[in-house]
Amino acid sequence: MREQLVFLLQLQQSETKVRELDTAATQLPAKLDPLRRDLAKLQGMLDAERAKLTEADTWRKTQQDLVDREREALRTAQSKLNASKNSKEFGAASREVENKRKSISDREAELKKINEAATAGNTQLASRDKDVGALRDQLAEGEAAMAGQLDALRTQLAEAKATRDDARSKVEPKWLKIFDSLTTKRGYAVAPVIKGVCQGCHMALPPQLNNILARMESIETCPRCGRLVYRKELLEPKPDEAAAPPAPTDDNDAPKS
Repeated sequence: MREQLVFLLQLQQSETKVRELDTAATQLPAKLDPLRRDLAKLQGMLDAERAKLTEADTWRKTQQDLVDREREALRTAQSKLNASKNSKEFGAASREVENKRKSISDREAELKKINEAATAGNTQLASRDKDVGALRDQLAEGEAAMAGQLDALRTQLAEAKATRDDARSKVEPKWLKIFDSLTTKRGYAVAPVIKGVCQGCHMALPPQLNNILARMESIETCPRCGRLVYRKELLEPKPDEAAAPPAPTDDNDAPKS
Protein backbone atom coordinates (compact mmCIF):
# COMPACT_ATOMS: atom_id res chain seq x y z
CA MET A 1 0.00 0.00 0.00
CA ARG A 2 2.97 2.29 0.47
CA GLU A 3 3.53 2.27 -3.28
CA GLN A 4 -0.10 3.21 -3.97
CA LEU A 5 0.13 6.05 -1.43
CA VAL A 6 3.24 7.32 -3.17
CA PHE A 7 1.45 7.19 -6.52
CA LEU A 8 -1.58 8.98 -5.06
CA LEU A 9 0.66 11.73 -3.70
CA GLN A 10 2.38 12.08 -7.05
CA LEU A 11 -1.00 12.28 -8.75
CA GLN A 12 -2.20 14.94 -6.33
CA GLN A 13 0.94 17.01 -6.86
CA SER A 14 0.61 16.77 -10.64
CA GLU A 15 -3.12 17.60 -10.49
CA THR A 16 -2.30 20.69 -8.43
CA LYS A 17 0.34 21.72 -10.96
CA VAL A 18 -2.11 21.30 -13.84
CA ARG A 19 -4.74 23.43 -12.06
CA GLU A 20 -2.22 26.16 -11.26
CA LEU A 21 -0.94 26.35 -14.83
CA ASP A 22 -4.44 26.18 -16.29
CA THR A 23 -5.56 29.03 -14.02
CA ALA A 24 -2.48 31.07 -14.92
CA ALA A 25 -3.07 30.54 -18.65
CA THR A 26 -6.74 31.53 -18.26
CA GLN A 27 -6.11 34.62 -16.13
CA LEU A 28 -3.07 35.95 -18.00
CA PRO A 29 -5.00 37.66 -20.85
CA ALA A 30 -7.18 39.44 -18.26
CA LYS A 31 -4.13 41.34 -17.00
CA LEU A 32 -4.40 43.59 -20.04
CA ASP A 33 -8.11 44.30 -19.46
CA PRO A 34 -7.47 47.63 -17.63
CA LEU A 35 -5.42 48.79 -20.61
CA ARG A 36 -8.15 47.64 -23.00
CA ARG A 37 -10.78 49.52 -20.96
CA ASP A 38 -8.66 52.69 -20.97
CA LEU A 39 -8.21 52.40 -24.73
CA ALA A 40 -11.93 51.84 -25.30
CA LYS A 41 -12.80 54.83 -23.08
CA LEU A 42 -10.30 57.10 -24.82
CA GLN A 43 -11.42 55.90 -28.24
CA GLY A 44 -15.02 56.61 -27.27
CA MET A 45 -14.11 60.16 -26.24
CA LEU A 46 -12.18 60.61 -29.47
CA ASP A 47 -15.11 59.40 -31.57
CA ALA A 48 -17.51 61.71 -29.69
CA GLU A 49 -15.24 64.72 -30.22
CA ARG A 50 -14.80 63.87 -33.88
CA ALA A 51 -18.59 63.60 -34.27
CA LYS A 52 -19.03 67.03 -32.63
CA LEU A 53 -16.45 68.57 -34.95
CA THR A 54 -18.17 67.02 -37.96
CA GLU A 55 -21.50 68.41 -36.77
CA ALA A 56 -19.93 71.83 -36.17
CA ASP A 57 -18.36 71.81 -39.63
CA THR A 58 -21.76 71.03 -41.18
CA TRP A 59 -23.30 73.92 -39.22
CA ARG A 60 -20.42 76.22 -40.27
CA LYS A 61 -20.98 75.43 -43.95
CA THR A 62 -24.71 76.10 -43.54
CA GLN A 63 -24.01 79.45 -41.88
CA GLN A 64 -21.50 80.36 -44.58
CA ASP A 65 -24.11 79.63 -47.23
CA LEU A 66 -26.56 81.90 -45.39
CA VAL A 67 -23.95 84.67 -45.17
CA ASP A 68 -23.34 84.39 -48.90
CA ARG A 69 -27.08 84.70 -49.51
CA GLU A 70 -27.33 87.65 -47.17
CA ARG A 71 -24.51 89.38 -49.03
CA GLU A 72 -26.29 88.81 -52.30
CA ALA A 73 -29.46 90.21 -50.73
CA LEU A 74 -27.42 93.18 -49.45
CA ARG A 75 -26.22 93.95 -52.96
CA THR A 76 -29.81 93.81 -54.15
CA ALA A 77 -30.90 96.13 -51.32
CA GLN A 78 -28.09 98.57 -52.13
CA SER A 79 -29.19 98.57 -55.74
CA LYS A 80 -32.72 99.46 -54.62
CA LEU A 81 -31.29 102.19 -52.41
CA ASN A 82 -29.35 103.67 -55.30
CA ALA A 83 -32.37 103.44 -57.54
CA SER A 84 -34.86 104.95 -55.05
CA LYS A 85 -36.93 107.79 -56.54
CA ASN A 86 -38.47 109.23 -53.41
CA SER A 87 -37.96 109.45 -49.68
CA LYS A 88 -40.32 106.57 -49.02
CA GLU A 89 -38.41 104.17 -51.29
CA PHE A 90 -35.12 105.48 -49.94
CA GLY A 91 -36.20 104.88 -46.30
CA ALA A 92 -37.40 101.35 -47.03
CA ALA A 93 -34.25 100.50 -48.95
CA SER A 94 -32.08 102.00 -46.21
CA ARG A 95 -33.75 99.87 -43.52
CA GLU A 96 -33.36 96.77 -45.67
CA VAL A 97 -29.67 97.51 -46.19
CA GLU A 98 -29.13 98.00 -42.45
CA ASN A 99 -31.00 94.80 -41.61
CA LYS A 100 -28.94 92.81 -44.09
CA ARG A 101 -25.70 94.28 -42.76
CA LYS A 102 -26.70 93.44 -39.18
CA SER A 103 -27.71 89.91 -40.16
CA ILE A 104 -24.39 89.42 -41.95
CA SER A 105 -22.47 90.83 -38.97
CA ASP A 106 -24.29 88.53 -36.53
CA ARG A 107 -23.72 85.47 -38.68
CA GLU A 108 -20.06 86.31 -39.22
CA ALA A 109 -19.61 86.69 -35.43
CA GLU A 110 -21.11 83.24 -34.96
CA LEU A 111 -18.90 81.87 -37.71
CA LYS A 112 -15.85 83.35 -36.00
CA LYS A 113 -16.77 81.64 -32.73
CA ILE A 114 -17.37 78.29 -34.37
CA ASN A 115 -14.14 78.55 -36.36
CA GLU A 116 -12.18 79.29 -33.18
CA ALA A 117 -13.88 76.39 -31.41
CA ALA A 118 -13.17 74.12 -34.38
CA THR A 119 -9.49 75.10 -34.33
CA ALA A 120 -9.23 74.33 -30.62
CA GLY A 121 -11.21 71.14 -31.12
CA ASN A 122 -8.96 69.95 -33.92
CA THR A 123 -5.90 70.63 -31.78
CA GLN A 124 -7.39 68.65 -28.91
CA LEU A 125 -8.49 65.93 -31.31
CA ALA A 126 -4.96 65.58 -32.66
CA SER A 127 -3.60 65.30 -29.11
CA ARG A 128 -6.24 62.76 -28.16
CA ASP A 129 -5.60 60.82 -31.34
CA LYS A 130 -1.90 60.71 -30.44
CA ASP A 131 -2.76 59.39 -26.96
CA VAL A 132 -5.00 56.70 -28.46
CA GLY A 133 -2.23 55.67 -30.83
CA ALA A 134 0.30 55.44 -28.00
CA LEU A 135 -2.11 53.39 -25.90
CA ARG A 136 -2.87 51.12 -28.85
CA ASP A 137 0.87 50.57 -29.39
CA GLN A 138 1.29 49.80 -25.68
CA LEU A 139 -1.54 47.26 -25.84
CA ALA A 140 -0.05 45.65 -28.95
CA GLU A 141 3.33 45.34 -27.22
CA GLY A 142 1.68 43.86 -24.15
CA GLU A 143 -0.26 41.34 -26.24
CA ALA A 144 2.89 40.36 -28.13
CA ALA A 145 4.78 39.81 -24.88
CA MET A 146 1.82 37.94 -23.43
CA ALA A 147 1.66 35.66 -26.47
CA GLY A 148 5.14 34.41 -25.60
CA GLN A 149 4.17 33.89 -21.98
CA LEU A 150 1.02 32.03 -23.02
CA ASP A 151 3.00 29.77 -25.33
CA ALA A 152 5.38 28.95 -22.46
CA LEU A 153 2.45 28.29 -20.10
CA ARG A 154 0.75 26.05 -22.64
CA THR A 155 3.95 24.07 -23.09
CA GLN A 156 4.30 23.67 -19.32
CA LEU A 157 0.61 22.75 -19.08
CA ALA A 158 0.98 20.06 -21.73
CA GLU A 159 3.98 18.61 -19.88
CA ALA A 160 2.12 18.77 -16.55
CA LYS A 161 -0.88 16.96 -18.06
CA ALA A 162 1.40 14.25 -19.44
CA THR A 163 2.93 13.81 -15.98
CA ARG A 164 -0.53 13.69 -14.43
CA ASP A 165 -1.77 11.11 -16.92
CA ASP A 166 1.29 8.99 -16.21
CA ALA A 167 0.62 9.26 -12.48
CA ARG A 168 -3.05 8.28 -12.99
CA SER A 169 -2.02 5.18 -14.89
CA LYS A 170 -0.09 3.94 -11.85
CA VAL A 171 -2.98 4.26 -9.38
CA GLU A 172 -5.31 1.29 -9.00
CA PRO A 173 -8.84 1.97 -10.38
CA LYS A 174 -10.43 1.57 -6.93
CA TRP A 175 -8.27 4.29 -5.40
CA LEU A 176 -8.48 6.44 -8.52
CA LYS A 177 -12.26 6.56 -8.24
CA ILE A 178 -12.04 7.55 -4.57
CA PHE A 179 -9.33 10.09 -5.38
CA ASP A 180 -11.43 11.78 -8.09
CA SER A 181 -14.51 11.88 -5.88
CA LEU A 182 -12.63 13.42 -2.95
CA THR A 183 -10.86 15.93 -5.20
CA THR A 184 -14.22 17.08 -6.56
CA LYS A 185 -15.79 17.38 -3.10
CA ARG A 186 -12.84 18.50 -0.98
CA GLY A 187 -10.45 20.20 -3.38
CA TYR A 188 -7.75 17.65 -2.69
CA ALA A 189 -7.93 13.97 -1.75
CA VAL A 190 -4.79 13.03 0.18
CA ALA A 191 -3.83 14.67 3.46
CA PRO A 192 -0.80 14.10 5.70
CA VAL A 193 -1.10 13.33 9.39
CA ILE A 194 1.30 15.20 11.66
CA LYS A 195 1.53 14.30 15.33
CA GLY A 196 -1.74 12.43 15.10
CA VAL A 197 -3.66 15.34 13.50
CA CYS A 198 -5.18 15.22 10.01
CA GLN A 199 -3.92 18.25 8.11
CA GLY A 200 -7.00 18.24 5.90
CA CYS A 201 -9.51 19.05 8.65
CA HIS A 202 -7.18 19.47 11.68
CA MET A 203 -8.93 16.73 13.63
CA ALA A 204 -6.96 14.51 16.00
CA LEU A 205 -7.20 10.94 14.79
CA PRO A 206 -8.05 8.08 17.15
CA PRO A 207 -4.81 6.54 18.51
CA GLN A 208 -5.72 3.18 17.04
CA LEU A 209 -6.03 4.68 13.54
CA ASN A 210 -2.74 6.47 13.98
CA ASN A 211 -1.12 3.13 14.83
CA ILE A 212 -2.66 1.50 11.76
CA LEU A 213 -1.19 4.27 9.61
CA ALA A 214 2.21 3.59 11.10
CA ARG A 215 2.12 0.02 9.77
CA MET A 216 1.31 1.22 6.20
CA GLU A 217 -0.47 -2.04 5.44
CA SER A 218 -3.63 -0.29 4.22
CA ILE A 219 -4.90 3.04 2.95
CA GLU A 220 -7.17 4.68 5.52
CA THR A 221 -9.51 7.68 5.51
CA CYS A 222 -9.99 10.46 8.03
CA PRO A 223 -13.18 9.86 10.05
CA ARG A 224 -14.12 13.53 9.77
CA CYS A 225 -13.20 14.80 6.27
CA GLY A 226 -12.97 11.43 4.49
CA ARG A 227 -9.62 12.21 2.89
CA LEU A 228 -7.03 9.52 2.35
CA VAL A 229 -4.47 9.97 5.11
CA TYR A 230 -0.87 8.95 5.74
CA ARG A 231 1.80 9.57 8.35
CA LYS A 232 3.86 12.43 6.90
CA GLU A 233 7.13 11.36 8.52
CA LEU A 234 6.88 7.93 6.89
CA LEU A 235 6.43 9.12 3.30
CA GLU A 236 7.97 12.58 3.38
CA PRO A 237 11.22 12.59 5.32
CA LYS A 238 12.66 15.93 6.34
CA PRO A 239 14.86 17.50 3.65
CA ASP A 240 18.01 17.19 5.76
CA GLU A 241 17.25 13.53 6.40
CA ALA A 242 16.50 12.83 2.74
CA ALA A 243 19.68 14.54 1.61
CA ALA A 244 21.94 13.15 4.33
CA PRO A 245 24.62 10.76 2.99
CA PRO A 246 24.84 7.28 4.46
CA ALA A 247 26.91 7.07 7.61
CA PRO A 248 30.53 6.04 6.90
CA THR A 249 31.53 2.56 8.00
CA ASP A 250 34.73 1.68 9.73
CA ASP A 251 36.35 -1.67 9.06
CA ASN A 252 37.25 -1.81 12.71
CA ASP A 253 33.52 -1.78 13.52
CA ALA A 254 32.76 -4.75 11.30
CA PRO A 255 31.87 -7.93 13.19
CA LYS A 256 34.80 -10.24 13.54
CA SER A 257 34.58 -13.85 12.57
